[in-house]
Amino acid sequence: MPSILATALLAAALTAAPTAAASAAPSYRMVDLGTLGGDSSYASAMNDRGDVVGRAQAADGTYRGFLWRHGRMIDLGAFNPIDVNDRGQVVGIHDASSGGYVWHRGVLRSLGDPSALPVAINDRGQVVARTDAGPVLWTNGRARPLPLGEVSDVNERGQVSGGVHVPGGFHAALWHSGRVTDLGAGPFNRSNTYALNDRGWVIGWQFSADQFERGILWRHGRALDVGTLGGSFTQLRAINNRGEILASSQAADGRARPALWRRGVLHDLSLAGVSTDGEVVDLDDRGRIAASIRPVSGVSRAVVYHPR
Repeated sequence: MPSILATALLAAALTAAPTAAASAAPSYRMVDLGTLGGDSSYASAMNDRGDVVGRAQAADGTYRGFLWRHGRMIDLGAFNPIDVNDRGQVVGIHDASSGGYVWHRGVLRSLGDPSALPVAINDRGQVVARTDAGPVLWTNGRARPLPLGEVSDVNERGQVSGGVHVPGGFHAALWHSGRVTDLGAGPFNRSNTYALNDRGWVIGWQFSADQFERGILWRHGRALDVGTLGGSFTQLRAINNRGEILASSQAADGRARPALWRRGVLHDLSLAGVSTDGEVVDLDDRGRIAASIRPVSGVSRAVVYHPR
């Protein structure tokens, strides 16, 4: 679909004004992942091998799950992928039945609970999910109830990020080996998590004093506000094992822009070639970014930005 790609590349070039802030962050080369025969595709997650999962439109207009690997889009059928690990195991929801499933090498395996809504999968094959009975952690086919009110991610050490109910509020929390650590909250007694890396660094949010969402990094027992691009809010998306954080942050002009926090600085990625018309989704350990962009009205494309 050359016209779509040309439009997207032109838009990225027009926004990539050379500034000192841009030079401090990498510039990017964009790869369009294509579709399954239709016009649109959406990315939902990426692993550290550069594999991407999401949904793509087929020639008949229906959407199907996909696993993009080695430059090829694999059709996963009537499946909604949510996460993928480095072994190529994909966790998600089947379109025609309830409960969570794991796809691997063409085989779908049910998690066994029709109420399960999977959230994440690690390289050990452990899955965290929400169920009617509360959050659970699946290990080797067995579900362990978690003493959390919410779950967001699981790392290779089996640590689970989530949240807990507290009197009058809700706090971000970390579970590991049966122990829950309350990560605390700022104003209004509310916070929650989005993800964590293998070092146990947790990302999430809490409110500012004027009730805007602020991106928070919890590490070594301390909460750090990653700041904004000049506006009032920042929403965090993903964190890799290098400690880099992918985000969307409001700039001084009021628009939300893709952003990357690293080494204490929040960089505006629109200055480095990342489209502002879409959504950044995930970040791997090599700094590659999975995203969905809107190159033209009514069309979405799953893409990967490669650092140059």
